Amino acid sequence: MRKTVIEPNGKNFQYWKDIWNYRELAFNLAKRDITVRYKQTRIGLGWAVIAPIISMLVSTFIFGTLAGLSSDGDAPYFIMVYAGSIPWGIFQKNVNQTSSTFITNADLMKKVYYPRILSPIGASFASMFDSLVSIVILFVMMLIAGYYPTVRILLFPVFLILNSALGFFLGLFLSAFNVKWRDMAQIIPFVLSVAQYICPVSYSITSIPEKYRLIYSLNPATGMISAFKWCVIGDMTFDWLSFSVAVAFTVLIALLGVVLFRKTERNFVDIV
Repeated sequence: MRKTVIEPNGKNFQYWKDIWNYRELAFNLAKRDITVRYKQTRIGLGWAVIAPIISMLVSTFIFGTLAGLSSDGDAPYFIMVYAGSIPWGIFQKNVNQTSSTFITNADLMKKVYYPRILSPIGASFASMFDSLVSIVILFVMMLIAGYYPTVRILLFPVFLILNSALGFFLGLFLSAFNVKWRDMAQIIPFVLSVAQYICPVSYSITSIPEKYRLIYSLNPATGMISAFKWCVIGDMTFDWLSFSVAVAFTVLIALLGVVLFRKTERNFVDIV
């Protein structure tokens, strides 16, 4: 008979083994989040289609028609906007849901112990669901517009995973503060809503004046969004500077996020 020991803030590898042993819990948490999100809505999954399309139309009208900004490469402006909204949506949902997952799962945490990190992992899986729907819509829009992807599109799963990791670990890092200071639940969504406009979601990175390009590239979300758009837009130039900054920041925030989470995990139940 195998004996399983689950130890909060443990110093051995048993904790990480338990994450794998209880991996089904993460999928069940993700399934629950998706079900609750669309339960008792009249159009259900349709919101995953309608919301990003409406956002794309508004951004295209404001930045493309009124402001007259140019697209990345030869892609239609609305294709560029929609391609940029997908990685941003993944990043935003991962940060929002991961940082607040211990608040939303407080009742479960008080009833039974499990590796707490499974809660943000489940939330991250759930956030990917809407993004997969958006990717399918992107391909349909490209076919309708007659703008066909190149072989670069084969690399977009790699950048998708990296972008998801950036949002997940940043959310994990913030979750420790969100449990203790509930003001974070208001601050994080507000900051993200503003940050969307300083990321190349609805406009091209080439629209940024050259003298500000270096500072602009220090935003880690910039590199991830530009890399994903590069996969979709055939003649777009890959921005190595912003992507290198994004990867370096992801590694750094992953280390800080896991260390801080493990140090504060022991007291989560007492605080929430």
